[in-house]
Amino acid sequence: MLAQVVANQVQQGAQAPRTTTPGERVRDFMRMNPPVFHGSKVDEDPQEFIDEVCKILTIMDVGACEKAELAAYQL
Repeated sequence: MLAQVVANQVQQGAQAPRTTTPGERVRDFMRMNPPVFHGSKVDEDPQEFIDEVCKILTIMDVGACEKAELAAYQL
């Protein structure tokens, strides 16, 4: 039983990681329902917006450069 589990893990680890296109990244980002920063609301906290977007992008395992692009896309 243990040998079978280990064999399955080794086989899964041998698969190449899936690459995503920028369009797929944007689609995935939008599916996560990111917050929208309006800038005109008095009670709106810009740092909260940045923190929420950063949290979503970290979960998506997005690099620093892509984080900036996707965050700017949401502004």
